[in-house]
Amino acid sequence: MTRLRKHWLWPLVISVLALIAFAGLGLLTRAVLGSRGNRALADTGEFGVWSLLIGASAVLFAFLFAHSVHLTAWRRLAGVALWKPALAYGIFAAILFAFQWKAGSPIGDLKPTTAIGISRTLLALGLIAAAPAVLGLWLNHTRLRRISRVLDGETRARADDVLGELLDCKRANEVCLTVLALIVSTAVIDAGAQRRAFLATGTPKEAFPAESVLLYGALFTAISLLLYVPVFLAWKTRSVRLVDEIYPLPRDARPTEDWLAGRARLTQLLGTDATVGKTVTVAFGILAPLAVSALSVAIPGLK
Repeated sequence: MTRLRKHWLWPLVISVLALIAFAGLGLLTRAVLGSRGNRALADTGEFGVWSLLIGASAVLFAFLFAHSVHLTAWRRLAGVALWKPALAYGIFAAILFAFQWKAGSPIGDLKPTTAIGISRTLLALGLIAAAPAVLGLWLNHTRLRRISRVLDGETRARADDVLGELLDCKRANEVCLTVLALIVSTAVIDAGAQRRAFLATGTPKEAFPAESVLLYGALFTAISLLLYVPVFLAWKTRSVRLVDEIYPLPRDARPTEDWLAGRARLTQLLGTDATVGKTVTVAFGILAPLAVSALSVAIPGLK
């Protein structure tokens, strides 16, 4: 397998496998949707599109999980066994899943009755796919606390090691945010397509209000921001402190050209001029779920 991954045909192999998985999962979703006497509704074009979107989402979730699992190196980077933060995330995900279950869904009593089970399965897959990203953010927070001890003089470390750690945390934060944004955006697009399918097959708009899709997007966008923003702010605080440590203010309050140039280069390298809004927008637009939800309300084709 390792030799195959290094072969130049590996991307093609992955693409073919992804297409096969997409088609297979789409057909499986449609078959499950059509069970229990729901075949007529499942065979409609709108539910066919939704089934394909579910298959595509599952493939995307698997891809995101596989390409972000390297962010969970707790043992190597923090000296903590992975099962401990993984257990904490499992509890967090279970609470979130139970909340969604308890809060109910507008499709709970609608036909096809099998749609609710598929939606909950997709939610579970999304929570699993998000695990490496969330664990990666928590790991970064732990690493940043260790950097704080260095900057406070409690422990010793070389300046280049601290700089490398901050740059690594920055890259990991960006990957984690992108993964969460894609998962949430995909889930909300699926919810919009699901609503369209129900309305196209005779469900009254009042039974599946457009606001439910908007609230769905708002909830998971808010959770993603609550997970990301504290870690980003912690990283930025440590990065600014490092710049101040390397280039402290001149005693005579007269910065030289070399001081200004060096401080500017280090600031640019770290990217401390970035803001929460800028990073959120760049990372594939984590606010896109709200925009997609709004489109599902505003565009007649989604109503």
